[in-house]
Amino acid sequence: MKKRNIETYHFLKNEPKKRQFDIFDLAEYQNLNAEHSVKPHSHSFYQIIWFKNNEGTHSIDFESYDIKKNRIFFVAKNQVHFFEKRSDYRGYLIHFNESFLLHNDTDINFFLTYSIFNNKQEPYFQITETLEHKLKSYLSQIKDEVSFTNQFGNSSILSNLLKSMLLVIEREMRKNFSFNKKPDNNTYLKFRDLLESNFYKNWSVSDYASELSISTKTLNAIVKSETLETVGQAISDRIILEAKRKLMHSNLFINEIAFDLGFNDPYYFTKFFKKHVNFSPAEFRKSIS
Repeated sequence: MKKRNIETYHFLKNEPKKRQFDIFDLAEYQNLNAEHSVKPHSHSFYQIIWFKNNEGTHSIDFESYDIKKNRIFFVAKNQVHFFEKRSDYRGYLIHFNESFLLHNDTDINFFLTYSIFNNKQEPYFQITETLEHKLKSYLSQIKDEVSFTNQFGNSSILSNLLKSMLLVIEREMRKNFSFNKKPDNNTYLKFRDLLESNFYKNWSVSDYASELSISTKTLNAIVKSETLETVGQAISDRIILEAKRKLMHSNLFINEIAFDLGFNDPYYFTKFFKKHVNFSPAEFRKSIS
């Protein structure tokens, strides 16, 4: 059997001088890319999917969500998702790399502190009729500005339009749902970003603390004040999430998954997984197959 891992797609990864943003008609995009989009996959970029009809479901990290007219999905980098195999999708698809919105050191907070790309239980927002008119205006301006590629201010204008559109949605989310305050501790935000990039390297708590130029005691205190978890628990949670993704969406052998996640001993990976999930990796895979 041919080995199948979760495919990871990139957007202009080796072309940093190009505009790190694009918008597509969803039906046209699916017609061209259905062979890949219907298989579980992840991205190194962010994706916004605005559905304009009521057909089907969309799957993100072990859950299937109903597609509704004017429901916008926000897929963060590294999340595993896939489309159903169908030809009646209607809507818009936006791709952009993190660098497209990051213009200064404080902009990292955009991806870490706001709910919009951190709502794991409900990774979408249902647009009201009132809000639809405003978002259509932003989308119209974005579509117009896209045609001015390589002209003065093009990327900056598009970045500001996209950020404004996302902030309007974030504001509505905070109005309509009980809002849990997102962390604003800058060291914690840097830790989360560092964890996302290094969880598979078998880094210890002291490795993360050293990279942040603080003591392990200080890092633990910061993480615990924001999440009620220790640094060790946060690291374990991220590794377990990735292990579940690979067990569910690939046919890699368990020892291969263990090595991918930084475990030199597959037996220790099995023991680690069972401790956190109450199933062995093989039992987990069988339960969801």
